[in-house]
Amino acid sequence: MRKQGFLKGSAILIATVAVTKAVGLVYKIPLTSMLGGTGMATYSGAFAVYAPLLAAVVSGISASTARLTAESCAFGRYANLRRIRRVSCAVYCAEGALASILSALLCVPLAERFLGGRSSAAALLALAPLPLLAALLSSLRGYCEGMSNMLPTAVSEIAETLIRALFGIAGAYAVLAYSDSSFSETHSCFGQYFSTADEARTYALPFAAAAAILAGSAATGIAALGTALSLKLKGDGVTAEQLDSDRLTDSTALIAKRLFAFSLPVAAAAVITTLSGMIDLITVSSGLKKAIAAGLAVRVPIAAERLPEFMYGSYTGLALTVTGIIPTFTAMFGKSSLPALTGSVSAGDSRSLALHIRRLLRITAVIAFPAGLTVSVLPRETLSFLFAGRTDEISCTVVPLAVLSIAGIFTAFSLPCLSALQTLGCRLAPVLLMLGAAAVKLTLNLILIPVPALGLTGAALSALAAQAATAIPACILLARRTSSKLPLSTVFAPLLPAALCAAAARLCADLLPRILPLTTGGRAVFMLSCTAGGGIYLLALRCGRVRG
Repeated sequence: MRKQGFLKGSAILIATVAVTKAVGLVYKIPLTSMLGGTGMATYSGAFAVYAPLLAAVVSGISASTARLTAESCAFGRYANLRRIRRVSCAVYCAEGALASILSALLCVPLAERFLGGRSSAAALLALAPLPLLAALLSSLRGYCEGMSNMLPTAVSEIAETLIRALFGIAGAYAVLAYSDSSFSETHSCFGQYFSTADEARTYALPFAAAAAILAGSAATGIAALGTALSLKLKGDGVTAEQLDSDRLTDSTALIAKRLFAFSLPVAAAAVITTLSGMIDLITVSSGLKKAIAAGLAVRVPIAAERLPEFMYGSYTGLALTVTGIIPTFTAMFGKSSLPALTGSVSAGDSRSLALHIRRLLRITAVIAFPAGLTVSVLPRETLSFLFAGRTDEISCTVVPLAVLSIAGIFTAFSLPCLSALQTLGCRLAPVLLMLGAAAVKLTLNLILIPVPALGLTGAALSALAAQAATAIPACILLARRTSSKLPLSTVFAPLLPAALCAAAARLCADLLPRILPLTTGGRAVFMLSCTAGGGIYLLALRCGRVRG
């Protein structure tokens, strides 16, 4: 069978994340430029509305399928592998189909309740096929990951991201082009008449967001079909001799029961995680209305009644997009470590288990600290580099991004730790941790956002507190669960080099425009500053002998 170890599997997934995140940013930049803060509010809001349902259906599939597969692999039960794959696809696709039907039926009332009107229902309807398609794709990925083969996940994620980006941009552009053309010819857009082109384009923004979302659903379906065909044509690496060596299989009912037993806690934790987006959807705009009424000064040329929605869209479309990059990388460590952790648990090898946990936390720290601190000291430069031209949106999110970048460090630790805890059989603890974090976020959002001196920064501070309340206990619990003595140097050794990295980047960003006649603008300064900071970081790591 085609297997990769922890480091090789991690390298494959990290490379995949690097590609998909780069493509995702390339996608988000023109999409944000086309939709602006108002359109991104619909785009982000649609995902926030359906995220709990999607998480409940999809989140535990990959991990539970991978765990059962890894167990059968460890014990040489090759025939059982095939049955696990068939049962996983069948039960999870049935679950996904029910969720897709429910999503389609609820799109209009949910749009009216959470997204400001029926025009946003198209965005929710475009998400309706996603639970079924994502369930199939996650089941197939989990099967391959459980066999320590990360390549199918890597290839399908890259293909999915590329298709989403190409068709998403094309779809949104086509809708807006149609809107402009329709207004110039008839002063109408989607059956409505308008006096100005600005009003027509604003009305078309939810439909443009829906086109981009529909492209994402289609991309997931194409990736699922491609992965299924690949397994059919190339096989999974199990030979006929291996199948003949062990024909004993578990019953369909037992496999389904175990799949749900493993996936339900993961799904519950994921649902609670998605509550963060729902909490922001419900509380940010309403809190900003109170803050503006109390004297919050926002210097952007947006009508007062549209300002909260615009700021919410800017926050989710710009600040949260940037902050989510690094945790996505570190989450891959939790995924790639799953087969190794499962094998150690099955073999009762506590020494190997502790080694894997220390390695997981050390690599996470090496990546998370410099990235989070550097973005925190270069928030405006980062946003201007990625979203040049959206000056109004950037002005709303500079300070929130500086805070969120620190929160991103905690998130980077919490995701792999929670994944490892679930793999080790701690089913309740991750759920309780995430539930507590959601309560912290909701409480602080309600308290801080309406404060005129804070506004969106209050949302960022509440996110920081919530992530800290998750990551710190998760790391401690993981160490105790594995009886692993984790010296502080395991996690905090990269912190000083990371601080030097951030300081060097900030210093270069301040000095370079004064000493060099850079005619290419702020982007060149940003790239040179990050390069200088990265060089200092690598040098400090080598001097301190901190390695991932």
